[in-house]
Amino acid sequence: MDLIVRKTKILSFKALFLGLLLILINSSCENQLVENVVVTDKTIALTFDDGPDPVYTDLILDVLKEKDVKATFFLIGKKMKQYPLVTERIFEEGHCLANHTYNHTDLKGKSFRNVYLSILQTEQILDSVRGKTLKIFRPPWGHITSEEKVNLKKFGFKIVLWDVNSKDFKPNITVNEIIYNVMSGVGDKKIVLFHDSDYLGKASRKNTVLALPQIIDLLKELGYSFVTIDEMDNLGK
Repeated sequence: MDLIVRKTKILSFKALFLGLLLILINSSCENQLVENVVVTDKTIALTFDDGPDPVYTDLILDVLKEKDVKATFFLIGKKMKQYPLVTERIFEEGHCLANHTYNHTDLKGKSFRNVYLSILQTEQILDSVRGKTLKIFRPPWGHITSEEKVNLKKFGFKIVLWDVNSKDFKPNITVNEIIYNVMSGVGDKKIVLFHDSDYLGKASRKNTVLALPQIIDLLKELGYSFVTIDEMDNLGK
């Protein structure tokens, strides 16, 4: 009996969000761009910051593999050196590896030289795993000045932020709140922010792991297909 009740609640929850998303999509009339990323309608990119993590990244990769979805991981250079096997697994399973600085450096108040050295050091580690250069960068906390944008683009970096925030980093956030934050935010918006770790490697991402399969199922039911950031058209142009 309890199992039937739980299944009924899940179905009702899905129906609620499907209805909400249809309203959002039908009523939306303005195309949303994030750092000049242009995407085809009904595509969406799931992105994960602050990894790799020896526990939660692997659990998220398990979900993505089961659901046959590719995602983009914005990785911290120092943690890639700590957890090379997890980093290699991300790449081997077909996901996009991108740059999130060497030690989660806040770019605010830093000289461009120090900022660039942190990013370049991380890019070199990424290149050694990927075998090629992508130069896709997300600044920690989304903090970046106009001058830094200009300078990084001169060096060939594409800067990618997000336009749907799961807020899974918040203490005590629930699974349902994560699902709501994502599903109430999509529509024309295409880049979803999750976290597979925190930059200190201390916070739990259990609820992200639990919310992710439900979010993927809901998005599939709405007809979305999943892309990685490097598959998007006109990236950073």
